[in-house]
Amino acid sequence: MLAIINFSANAVIFALSLWAVLTHRVPTRSGGALVLSLVNFSAIGNIGSPIACHSAPEVTLNVAVAIAAAWGFWQIQIKRRHFGRLGHDTQ
Repeated sequence: MLAIINFSANAVIFALSLWAVLTHRVPTRSGGALVLSLVNFSAIGNIGSPIACHSAPEVTLNVAVAIAAAWGFWQIQIKRRHFGRLGHDTQ
């Protein structure tokens, strides 16, 4: 069960960090792109080792990072794009 949760969390981290780097949603001069690229590669490493023993704290940390990435995606992309057209204040 922990392996499935860990795999799902790492898939979310991989996809959203790749999206942030490729769409230039992070400042590239401050090293943000480098940090997100490292996060992306570490997520690939965790996805690539599904039979490795993952502890509960490691899975919890991965899930927390995945939730934070999904929240950031919601704030940056979806909320501004869809609710901005309706005249709602997106701040």
